[in-house]
Amino acid sequence: MKKRMIIFLSLLLAGCSPQLETITDDATSPEVEKVTPEDHHLMVVWGSDAMDRGNLDYNSIAHSDLVVDPNYDPLKRGDVLYYKMLESETKKNPMIPEDYLGRVVALPGETVMIRYGHVYINYKRLDTFYGEATMTGATEEEYFEKADLSRVEDIDWVKSYFKTDLNPIKVDEGTVFVLVDQWWRGTDSKDFGLLPIERIQGKVLGYSR
Repeated sequence: MKKRMIIFLSLLLAGCSPQLETITDDATSPEVEKVTPEDHHLMVVWGSDAMDRGNLDYNSIAHSDLVVDPNYDPLKRGDVLYYKMLESETKKNPMIPEDYLGRVVALPGETVMIRYGHVYINYKRLDTFYGEATMTGATEEEYFEKADLSRVEDIDWVKSYFKTDLNPIKVDEGTVFVLVDQWWRGTDSKDFGLLPIERIQGKVLGYSR
């Protein structure tokens, strides 16, 4: 009788536990578009793999110049920005480009954090392709299914990367929280905190057609 009661109680508790709330972004595509530049657009050469999701994404050397619209307002989640890197980071590492790319993940007034490699906005999980730690676009499960682990030098580091944590940060007015798509290959708000909007030079529209 006791065993049956324990099973019943467990099922009851499982049925009462709330579903994890999520935030989605159906408007942002993981594919980089090709666009026809206009006179007011900026043409940018970008050779870093910080935004690479498996197709040398945003790499203008592999594709074509990036088209940047300086008339970026208003910003929305998922936008890829072209901005002036903070001096605190370029002083620490002179190899970091002064002009950088990053994706808007959290907006003014929101609270953002990372738990076990997943982004949360206002304590709701961000359920989109840029909302979790990846390796050239591969999630943790996909990576360990496909990777040749005999070629991985530090498997413990890889496991810890996929469990990246960041304490909650409240996004102030006049700032945004940005991440590169391949977290371990670039510099972003995990490193320097919030990005002041005045440092933004424009929104990346895609590759030049």
